[in-house]
Amino acid sequence: MVPAQPAARHTVRAGGAAVIPGLRQPRNTPTRTASFDHPATPGWPDRQGALLLRGIATAIVHLSEVPNPGTFALPYAPPVQQALDGVVLTCLLMKADPPESVPQLVEWCSTSTIDNLSFPVPPDLAPPGSRLVDRDTRQPTQICYELALSGVDPTAQQVGRQAMDDAAELCRDNDSPDTYRALRELLINRPVLTGRELATLPSDGTGLELLAAPLRDLYVSAPASHLDLDTRTYTACGHCRTLLHPTVDGELVCERDACRLRGTVKRGREYQADDNGGTHLLIRPLRQWVSGPGVLERQLAKRLQKYGAVVQLWPSYGTYGLHVRFPCGQSWAVEVKDWSSAALLGTSARPPAADPPYDRCFWAVPRIRLQADTGYQNRFRIHETSPSAARLELVGIDDLVRAARQQLAAVPDRHAPTEPPPPAEGLF
Repeated sequence: MVPAQPAARHTVRAGGAAVIPGLRQPRNTPTRTASFDHPATPGWPDRQGALLLRGIATAIVHLSEVPNPGTFALPYAPPVQQALDGVVLTCLLMKADPPESVPQLVEWCSTSTIDNLSFPVPPDLAPPGSRLVDRDTRQPTQICYELALSGVDPTAQQVGRQAMDDAAELCRDNDSPDTYRALRELLINRPVLTGRELATLPSDGTGLELLAAPLRDLYVSAPASHLDLDTRTYTACGHCRTLLHPTVDGELVCERDACRLRGTVKRGREYQADDNGGTHLLIRPLRQWVSGPGVLERQLAKRLQKYGAVVQLWPSYGTYGLHVRFPCGQSWAVEVKDWSSAALLGTSARPPAADPPYDRCFWAVPRIRLQADTGYQNRFRIHETSPSAARLELVGIDDLVRAARQQLAAVPDRHAPTEPPPPAEGLF
């Protein structure tokens, strides 16, 4: 949960000069309640708004990762203070009421939508109605992490990426691709572990002996924000197996869009907080960027293999998601990308290294993203920034399967089975 932080206030002097800490209305000026949904001033460049929004998202991610909010002390981390200062200055320029504290800024992030701010941002930067903080769980939303990742200080993914890179390098140095694949399967199948399970994994026949040290960086003690205080239990999602989050109304929800869109919550395994060495949760960047897409990649591999393609998951220690080979000799590189913002995904578009080599390169998007935004693929193309992105083909997962079946059908005397309805995406 984004912690309720001490209120470090800003004060504004009569001449508009900012004093830190301070930016409060002067005594001879009527006090106004903070209001951020103020009509934007014409001429404010969208690019400046996008940079500010990314800074706010980075601040929210920093605040959400405070290990024990109850022991939080000033000063704020630099990204948090910079975000608050930037919002205050922008509101003053826009003649809007600024937030007076970080808690007020966090509250705004949960109540105001990105498309209704006091400063303009590119209209297709985020899906309509998106927020940086989930109103029900007070956690950063997926779009918040996507914005933070695309910012100057991409904290949202740095920790997870470095941990995965270190694990891949260790496996590569020991010529152990099976260990790397075992790690990827672990992150998909078991995003929650007890302390005892985490301690014994490297010696229980899982093939993870090499990764005893890196594993300790991938899982952290489950946050108290996920805990049922009455029963002292954590409850896993019965669909994706990560922990369900209590809402402000006392309900349980999953952080994953694929689970929420099913309309019902499925309760899975319960973990007693005080038993078996406590409960440990895969860090959020890996849940979002590795575990979630990994479920979809594994499902996709099974569908392609059924029709006769030869599929290798996470080749060359995770260079990309799937290497798909066809009887005709052609090969594809495929990665599943589950991003809510097609625009931000477009700015990050780069083809993966050709290891192993491939003839075509695809980024495959879950069905729910294309159904929610019929212009998703166009927005992706509009926001591509790298010339090499032209080599990427952005398609829906179901479209990719159809294209693969056509490729397989081109081989003489080949009779592929009839495809059943596609499975629910990202679920066990």
